[in-house]
Amino acid sequence: MYMQRITIFANPEKVGELRALLIERAKARQAAGMRLALTEMVAGGHGPQFTVNVLFNDLAAFEEARKRDQADGDFQKFVGKLTSLIRKPNNFDLLEVIVPMPG
Repeated sequence: MYMQRITIFANPEKVGELRALLIERAKARQAAGMRLALTEMVAGGHGPQFTVNVLFNDLAAFEEARKRDQADGDFQKFVGKLTSLIRKPNNFDLLEVIVPMPG
C-alpha cells in the first residue's frame, strides 16, 4: 500500500477560503471512492498548512489516479484556484505504508 502526502501552505490571509475549497474537494473525492483524509496543522510549523493523505493499493493505482487528474479539466481548474490561495508551492511525497493503521 502507498500513501501520497500533499502539504499545502496556506496564504495566511486566505485560510478560510482555502479550507472551504479543500473540504469540498476532499468530500467529492471520497464520494468518488478515493481513500483520503484532509488535515489542518493546529500547532507547530511556520504558518497555516493543510495536508491531504491519499491511500493507493499499489503503484499502478497511484499512476492511474495521476493520469486521470492530468486529463481532467475540473482538476486543472481546482489547481488554478488553489494556486491563488497558497504562499509557496505544495510539497508532494509518496510513501510506502509498512504498518497500516488498524481499521
